Amino acid sequence: MYLKSIALKQFKNYNSADFEFSSSFNFLIGENGSGKTNVLDAIHYLALGKSYFHSTDQQAIQHGTEFFRVAANFRKESEEFKVTCVYQLGNKKELAINGSVYSKLMDHVGLIPVVMIAPDDHSIIDEGSEERRRFIDNTISQIDHLYLEDLVSYNKVLQQRNASLKQFAYRKAFDATLIESFNVSLASFGKKIFEKRDYFLGAMVPLIIKYYNIISREKETIAAVYHSIFQRDDYLTALKASLEKDLQLERTTEGIHRDDLNFIMDDVPVKRFGSQGQKKCFLLALKLAQRELIATENSVTPIVLLDDLFDKLDEKRAHQILELVSAPDFSQVFITDTKTPIIKDFLATTQGDLRCYSISSGVVLNNGRIPISDTF
Repeated sequence: MYLKSIALKQFKNYNSADFEFSSSFNFLIGENGSGKTNVLDAIHYLALGKSYFHSTDQQAIQHGTEFFRVAANFRKESEEFKVTCVYQLGNKKELAINGSVYSKLMDHVGLIPVVMIAPDDHSIIDEGSEERRRFIDNTISQIDHLYLEDLVSYNKVLQQRNASLKQFAYRKAFDATLIESFNVSLASFGKKIFEKRDYFLGAMVPLIIKYYNIISREKETIAAVYHSIFQRDDYLTALKASLEKDLQLERTTEGIHRDDLNFIMDDVPVKRFGSQGQKKCFLLALKLAQRELIATENSVTPIVLLDDLFDKLDEKRAHQILELVSAPDFSQVFITDTKTPIIKDFLATTQGDLRCYSISSGVVLNNGRIPISDTF
């Protein structure tokens, strides 16, 4: 699977732009704020139907305009297909494949698997469990469509139960039958979600360790430990036991929406004791493991998007990452950079079909094929 070309119309800081890509390496070079990352986000829109960086589609519309359109041509083995994403203010976002609009965006997830690495991803390590669950769900949803359906169903029931808890407090009334029906549904969907999280994380953790050892040259011993209520208790029993607390707090306090993945380094939490460089290496190991797991389980190699890859990485580790991602048949790779010597040296010494676009303020300055010296 690879992206052949993309066209942007009124997308973020691009009025109009067209790119043709290599099936291996593609570099987007420019100063901070030039629009490099916006190209990666456009690709993410086409892969998963949403932005990687913001929750509302309005933020993707170029200032002073009323819609955006992103269209791209993909190739999977001998098959070519076109994906478009259009959003106009006041209308529903449309995602289409070969002109056929999806009735549900989630039906598209997994067709074009993608792995993004961005500077703000440190939140997966540094912030609360919600960020780590989002990472887990993003990974498994691109492998198993039924998982995504069960997750959507679970969250819908969870919202209904929480809304009922608030209503009970407001009306000073309680409906035991209604709560029991919610509990049974949460237990049913939650069990299926837990089993798949447990299975796929069991396959993913050894990959995280493998990649961290490669990047760090085995300087530290790491682990990733999955925690869930389903490992400790019968969930229906736990829900009944927590009912009084739930009524007081007006929300559901037990469930797979509280699961976590704890990251450990030399027997201490990475979140508290890891250096910035160690956290960056851990994050890269997570994302490289995600790529390998999806490629193995989905049978389609993800497109890899690396935004500001070398931030907080020393030169030796940066070269190790480039060596990893330039392995034969790794993935189609997109890297944004601000003209660092590491990239210049890599481009000057690497054989094969590469593209290197120079970007300034939403304007593409070259055709991706000019001599490297002209780009730098």
